[in-house]
Amino acid sequence: MSKYKVGDELIIIENADEENGKLKELSQLKINGDYAQLSWGVKIVDVQYDKPNVTLTYKNAFGEINKVFACCKDIKNFDTEKVLEKALLKAFQNELIDITVYRNHNQKR
Repeated sequence: MSKYKVGDELIIIENADEENGKLKELSQLKINGDYAQLSWGVKIVDVQYDKPNVTLTYKNAFGEINKVFACCKDIKNFDTEKVLEKALLKAFQNELIDITVYRNHNQKR
């Protein structure tokens, strides 16, 4: 990220390469003998709460920006942290499906 002051205004420029590198570093598959570990990183771009719903905008390791939607069924006990967790789980589920489709598509060529 670079910051520049122009007059009274502060302009912040995000370094996309640095951000994508961090996301790729977080996203990996490790295999050690009979054990495997999958980790996947996303960047939370925006979270909008509209009780009982949440809309999560995130950026994946390929630089794509996506949105997921989650709903808290227990409106009386609405918990922003739990509904955000639900949205993040949906985001990770979408990413795993997308990477599977991406890999299968590229293997056919």
